[in-house]
Amino acid sequence: EMWEQVNAFYLMVKEAAKEQTLAELHEFFTQVKLSSHLFAGVTDATMSHNEGWHFGRMGRFLERADKTSRILDVKYFILLPSVTDIGTPLDEIQWMALLKSASAYEMYRKSKQHRIIPTRVAEFLILDREFPRSIHFCLSQVAESLERINGTPEINCNTTVGRALGRLRAELEYTTMEEIMEIGMHQFLDNLQRRINEVGKKIFEAFFALQPVG
Repeated sequence: EMWEQVNAFYLMVKEAAKEQTLAELHEFFTQVKLSSHLFAGVTDATMSHNEGWHFGRMGRFLERADKTSRILDVKYFILLPSVTDIGTPLDEIQWMALLKSASAYEMYRKSKQHRIIPTRVAEFLILDREFPRSIHFCLSQVAESLERINGTPEINCNTTVGRALGRLRAELEYTTMEEIMEIGMHQFLDNLQRRINEVGKKIFEAFFALQPVG
């Protein structure tokens, strides 16, 4: 089933490339999103939740954490045309678009129960413990799979991967939005992205990098 879904995904993208038009771009991206969700769902529903599944899960959540941080970073530095637009209807529309791009709009409104406020949006995407696309949640899932692979609780895992991930999670656990804003959103996210990539690199080195023999 996984092969059938990824093959259907590939054929859809291949066919769309022949069109060479932006007329139906929204529909194309909608199909990309749905195909990605379908593949993830089929994988979780049909693959044994063994070591291989946990490695795939770690990669997916690391990638998701990184992309959520980059979507948020782009808003702060590219999407806002002018400082004078802050707090205007245009600004609110852009934050709404950001939430929708992360499939977060409905859950944000249900969680926060108020209008769109930039700091609350950032807090939701970075620190929320229940939304599956928040950075905090993604890293908790990486830790969960790492524990299953190692057979050791991540907090007690005396490995370079466990230490790097544990430090990053601990900082997110006790960081507040006030502290993030004092540091500066871009500086905070830039550092976060580098450290997420560092965790990914250490996972590769620990489990996949071939060591020379002899």
